[in-house]
Amino acid sequence: MMTLCFVVIGLVPGMTTAVLPFMIAYGISYFFTEFGPNMTTFVLPGELFPVSMRATGHGISAGIGKFGAFVGVFLFPVLQARLGLRHTLLLAGFISAAGALLTLVLPEPSGRSLEEISADEVPIAAELLLAESGEQAGFTGS
Repeated sequence: MMTLCFVVIGLVPGMTTAVLPFMIAYGISYFFTEFGPNMTTFVLPGELFPVSMRATGHGISAGIGKFGAFVGVFLFPVLQARLGLRHTLLLAGFISAAGALLTLVLPEPSGRSLEEISADEVPIAAELLLAESGEQAGFTGS
């Protein structure tokens, strides 16, 4: 949806000068920002990284997302001055599409709980608990 909105703004004549249509299209694109890039940055790391490094992975993902936002805000006026607003918005649409395609290569944890995703760490924790209590775990590794 973000890609579609940016392409519409870039291709429809007069869209960048008409305030209401521009605000509607841009508002729709911003609404869908919450379902695309923000989900990739804030929801998926909590599901994809193993428990032992979940906070670190989440922080790295958030940091990279914020760095990307910084680069976009820094480059937008430069690109607008060189390419014009229409072509800059078309470029933003292309980058949105590339981001959506890149997100498709991430593993999908659908239908699995966080406990199932992190199941490989449970035997290690159980072995440590058994070792502390003086019992032999019999765990051979994964």
